[in-house]
Amino acid sequence: MTLMCYLKTYVFALLVVLPNVALSTDREATVCGWFKERLYFQMWSSMAPPPDASRVAGYDLIKRTEFTTADGKVLRGYKYQAQDKNGLAMQPEGYILVALGNAMIADLMITALERFSQRGYDVYIYDYRGYGESEGKRRINAIIEDYKELVVHLNTQYEKQLLYGISLGGAVMANVIGSGVQYDRAVIDASPSRLSPHGCPEWLDPAENIPDDAKNLLVITGEIDSVLGPEMTSEFRERAEQKGASVYNGSNYGHPFMDSSHEIHNERLNRVINFLDGSEDK
Repeated sequence: MTLMCYLKTYVFALLVVLPNVALSTDREATVCGWFKERLYFQMWSSMAPPPDASRVAGYDLIKRTEFTTADGKVLRGYKYQAQDKNGLAMQPEGYILVALGNAMIADLMITALERFSQRGYDVYIYDYRGYGESEGKRRINAIIEDYKELVVHLNTQYEKQLLYGISLGGAVMANVIGSGVQYDRAVIDASPSRLSPHGCPEWLDPAENIPDDAKNLLVITGEIDSVLGPEMTSEFRERAEQKGASVYNGSNYGHPFMDSSHEIHNERLNRVINFLDGSEDK
């Protein structure tokens, strides 16, 4: 081969091969279609309210927290410290990491999880990258990678490791669990079964990320969920049950935090924390 041929081959590698390598290692690269993924996240994030720290004013046990990802983005959120029966801070039994729905924001949701703190757990909520006060671009692969890192990080600090994913956050947590991270119990509440019909690769589908032994998993769906109806959630629930997961399909359940009454909402959250805490086994 002549010197010119070598040079042409080298230039070809620079122009074609190396950009593809860079793309594959960039967690903010789109995986669900260059235009579609950006459009969906723009629409979803526009439904989330702007951050407002006054929402947590007066909650002495709620503190700001942040985490820097491997690609240098700062995720910001809140920690609800574990409390005893007198409402005083206590040594936590473990942690609960919550992955939010796509129109939710950390300072709006953290106060709604007080009962988790009252069970003796430190509760963590972060705004997804590109949401609220968190840095970065809104990309599904990046969000999943962020939560893998968060779980690994929190696992070094707590003995009991609990996960709760809501709606889109359920899809995120399913992928985190499917990656093989260590956890004790998890609840997936109203996750879509599939993302691939919207242009995502099949490996992102929650239904493809259920562990073979799913006994430490509870999957919740709602028969009257107007956001993600049974046709979008039932496959995940059914496949999880086949692998040993606990499941509950609420006949009066809507979408999480959108139930038709406080009684239904409270019953649902109690179901979540009772499973995470293992109270239903006692």
